Amino acid sequence: MKDRRREQRRKGPTRVTPDRRQGRTHVGPERRQADRRRGIDRRQLDIIVDYQVRSIPILRCSGRITIGPSAVDFVAKCSEFLQRGRFTLALDLSRITHVDSTGIGKLLAVLTSSRTRGGDVKLIAPSHKVQSALKITFLYDLFAVFASAEDMAQRSATLRND
Repeated sequence: MKDRRREQRRKGPTRVTPDRRQGRTHVGPERRQADRRRGIDRRQLDIIVDYQVRSIPILRCSGRITIGPSAVDFVAKCSEFLQRGRFTLALDLSRITHVDSTGIGKLLAVLTSSRTRGGDVKLIAPSHKVQSALKITFLYDLFAVFASAEDMAQRSATLRND
């Protein structure tokens, strides 16, 4: 009897219940390989100018806004619109998977340069990561945040009619 208990102690506890992780989707190397086959790189920043709502260009961002080339690309794309005379921008941040302090700083840099020219930066459906980073740094209230592009269009129409 004592030998059996010693054996169990050496092995560790036996798992009686089924593993909870079996039902989850795998986010490891298999997913990264599948993304590479499709041409998707979730680590890089991708910005697509999607459409305009009431002459406000909407930049649909996906990936990560972190230190390095992604933050530089983000500011360069936004600055390109500011130089063209589009001082109000809408950023669709629903597909941003990660943002760090550099990314938050670049968001503020775009906001500052837009507001000094008489424009504004509006955020459309920011992801949970972006929302939490902005709330932790107490910068969430600086931005006009909308649930969707249609919501932004409706609110701007009601503001103009009043």
